Parts: sequence; C-alpha cells; structure tokens
Amino acid sequence: MTQPTPSTLLLCLDLESGSRELALYSAQLAKQCRYTIALLHVAVPKAKNLHWVRQRLDEIVQHDLAGVTLSMQRIEQGIPEDKIIETAGAEPIDLILLGRRKRPTVERIYVGSTTSAVLSLACKPVMVVPLIESHHPGKHQRM
Repeated sequence: MTQPTPSTLLLCLDLESGSRELALYSAQLAKQCRYTIALLHVAVPKAKNLHWVRQRLDEIVQHDLAGVTLSMQRIEQGIPEDKIIETAGAEPIDLILLGRRKRPTVERIYVGSTTSAVLSLACKPVMVVPLIESHHPGKHQRM
C-alpha cells in the first residue's frame, strides 16, 4: 500500500513587514495539517536585489520554517498575482497562503492588491492571513 502524497501549501512571501509572521503561521499550519510547504517570492522584473532576497528567504527557511518539509523554494520575476496563479497551476498545490496588510485608501486604489487579484483569479483554495503592521501605514519596510 502506498502512502498518500502530502498536501502542499503555497506560501507566498513578499518580504515586507509581516512576512516572518506569515512564515511562522504557515509552519504551524503545516505541522498541524501535515502540509509540505512550497515557498514562493515574486520579485519585480529586472530586480537588482536578488542576492538580498535569497539571503532573507534562506533565513526564513532556517529559522521560521525549521522542522517543516519544503517541496520547493523559488524566486520568480514578474507580476506577483500572475506568477502565484501560474505556480499554483503548474505544481501540485492544494492551498495558497497569502498575507494581507492594511493599506491607505489611495494606495489600494492606485496600486491594487495582489491578494485581491489572487482571490479573483485562483482555481485553488486561498487562505488570507491578516498581518500586523510593524511600521507606519503607507511606508513599506523590508524585514
């Protein structure tokens, strides 16, 4: 008798404030529900800080995702919602996990929300975790 394939959670991290909180939440969820984690970060096209991104993701994997099975760790470049949907369709993903931050009205109108876009485009279940801001609203801060 073969063992069932474990379910996989697609953890989408943008590395802004609250990302470590989301990673810790995903590790807890993975342990409770026996998920493996597929870790995805989407960088803007032609990003120059990919070395920094790799370092931060490695730190998160070592500290916040310790004890969890990773099925994938990937950095993509492009439009975040497109890459998230593309990855969820191409990999055996059972649940997409995203964080949501409070944003000023003007920013929501002009910039939009990756979370909102993924919710409307996804063909797989999406879980959204509200993140606590650790900086002033409207000012992005890298972790």
